[in-house]
Amino acid sequence: MIKLPKEVNKIMKALETAGFEAYAAGDCVRGTLLGEDPYGWDIVTSAGGEKLKELFPEGEVISEKFGIVRLEFIEEVYDKDGTFLGEEGIIADVAPYRNGGTIETEMARKDFTINAIADSPYKIADPYEGREDIRKKLVRTVGDAEVQFKEQPIQMMRALRYAAQYGFDLHKSVYDAICANYGLLENVDMKKVRDELLGLMGAPHAGKGLNMLMDTGLLKVVLGENAVAHLTKREMSDLTTLCENVDKTQQVPERRMGLLYTCIDKKKAFDSIDKLQFEEPLRQHFIDAAKDMAKLYFVAQKPDLKKFIYARGWDRYNYMASLEKAQRIVFEHFNETKIKSKIYMLEEIKMYREPIFEDELAVDANDLMEAGICGSPEDAAKMLTMLVEEMHVHPRKNTRKDLLELANKYKKFKFLTWTRGVHWLH
Repeated sequence: MIKLPKEVNKIMKALETAGFEAYAAGDCVRGTLLGEDPYGWDIVTSAGGEKLKELFPEGEVISEKFGIVRLEFIEEVYDKDGTFLGEEGIIADVAPYRNGGTIETEMARKDFTINAIADSPYKIADPYEGREDIRKKLVRTVGDAEVQFKEQPIQMMRALRYAAQYGFDLHKSVYDAICANYGLLENVDMKKVRDELLGLMGAPHAGKGLNMLMDTGLLKVVLGENAVAHLTKREMSDLTTLCENVDKTQQVPERRMGLLYTCIDKKKAFDSIDKLQFEEPLRQHFIDAAKDMAKLYFVAQKPDLKKFIYARGWDRYNYMASLEKAQRIVFEHFNETKIKSKIYMLEEIKMYREPIFEDELAVDANDLMEAGICGSPEDAAKMLTMLVEEMHVHPRKNTRKDLLELANKYKKFKFLTWTRGVHWLH
């Protein structure tokens, strides 16, 4: 038996005093057995929905259909000086057995044995030996794996996510069933596949999960069967290295997904990004990872760095900069000097207030129009673009006087507009 929070014990005691069974079940039990400290607790009981409303009038009914009542035990935490530190406590969802069933029928509805464990202060229900599978570090389905995956293909991805979360292995029946049925995942809402994939990539043993994606065939759904069938030796080598070393990086799923997309040809990456329906800004970050990481690697001069940032904005650049550091860890690229050089250049840019974007110039569109250089906001916007590109190379000219003079020259001499931003060698 696990140690239950006092609030959960209180709920169970109220139900048992009223003559009903009550168990903590599912994720919270699994998590506690594995050393986690769950925030959410699910309690299942033989009491019906109306009885739950009567016993817990302070609770919120979150599902009339299933009679689920939510009880919150959340407190704000302050330090001795009265500074708010956050919240602590738990949320408990109390639900009747489905269709007037029993704890055994409740556990039979679970996906994996490690989730089919229920506990109370007096009795534990573990009809599928989930605790033994936890001891053996195995992911095993409650029922026949082949049947379950055909009914709910998303469970194949979930099995790999649990393996990546806890460092577990797949039971042979689960592995074989995934290898035989991975194609069924194509019929699942790709947003669900995407979410499971992100969960896998952000897990402590993501390398193991990623390796399982490759071994079972599920990677063909993630990247596209045609793409996986035509992986080059270089792509296979990079993917293998990623499996081996990705756990050395911080558990940031968005960054690790970016690493995955740097391992393959950009066309394959773009197809996968579109297929998995990533939303902004993640979609753009992954496109940048696949398309432009090599360009960032070769940025060595300050004007080039400014142009790179200018073309993408700070958010996109910061993502790529963090990805570059993760690449060094995973692929053991000896580019630490390059990374430190960029950091030094950025410090200089900040220190000397060197402009990167139009709003950092000493003039704006109104100044250009009032000086008679530009006749419309559209013309002024184009001129500001030309000026900021020149300032990437000559930041000391970022004064009102110099910029207005330069804008006048651009207006009169077209050749200057063609050569703006060029750093001539002497």
